[in-house]
Amino acid sequence: MNERENHKKEELQKLAQEAYKILKEELERGDVDVTLAEARAIDARTVGVQGDERTYGYPIEITLYKDDKFIWSGRDELIERLSTRITNEVRGVNRVVYVIGFRK
Repeated sequence: MNERENHKKEELQKLAQEAYKILKEELERGDVDVTLAEARAIDARTVGVQGDERTYGYPIEITLYKDDKFIWSGRDELIERLSTRITNEVRGVNRVVYVIGFRK
């Protein structure tokens, strides 16, 4: 791996760590088991709009695994808070995507 690739990998890890910190805070606030969640920065730049400006940043993927119930169900406010906080507080992120998974 060359220096440029190392820098990019470190940047993505930093974005994911910052997003996970917010994810953890919001899940604890919503009384959701934090061990069921992950945040990853996706290695694909996207175009977004923040305010009146066009932005180029990385999306953050939030995975919340299904245990014995659908965790996202009825949590619209949580989803909105996560998206808003992550895109506003994590510099370099302009989009949040959600993945529904299963853990057995």
